[in-house]
Formats: sequence, structure tokens, C-alpha cells
Amino acid sequence: MNRFDHRWQKLIALARLARDDRDTAAPHGFAMRVCALAADTPVAGPWSSFERFALRGLLVAAAFGMAAIAFNYPALLSEQPDDYVASDAVSEMFDLS
Repeated sequence: MNRFDHRWQKLIALARLARDDRDTAAPHGFAMRVCALAADTPVAGPWSSFERFALRGLLVAAAFGMAAIAFNYPALLSEQPDDYVASDAVSEMFDLS
């Protein structure tokens, strides 16, 4: 056995003989505090990431809707010809006369 292995084995043997005199018990009321914190913390559902993207999509859709209204505003204000408004496109397509 080389010197390193001999020292290593000696160190392991001394570590096995050592005692730990520290108090390893949890403090009084620790379990109750952990349970209270666990009950108080909201749990994120599986849809939490979807909700963030859905809100962004709603905002983008609203912006596109406002842009469509803004670009077509003059067409909304202009008066349509009466014959165009009153005509029925389906009856005109099947009118054979």
C-alpha cells in the first residue's frame, strides 16, 4: 500500500471513531411553522404560463383591432350608396332574368 492509501485509511478510521455532540433536534414549533408556510404559499397551477401568454395575446389583439378601426374610420363615416346597401347579393347571383 502506498503512503496516500495508508493515510487515507487512517483518516477514515479516525472519522468513524469521532462523535458528534451537537444537538440535531429541530427547534420547538419548527414543524408547525413549516406547515403554516406551506399552507399559506399559493400553488401555481398548470395554466399559469398560459395565462401570461393569453394576456399578451389579448393586448396584441386589442391593438390590432384599434389599428383596424383607425385605418377604416374614413370609410365608416362616408355614406354608402343606397342601391349597394339595399341590394341582396344572393338574389342577384341567382337572378336568371
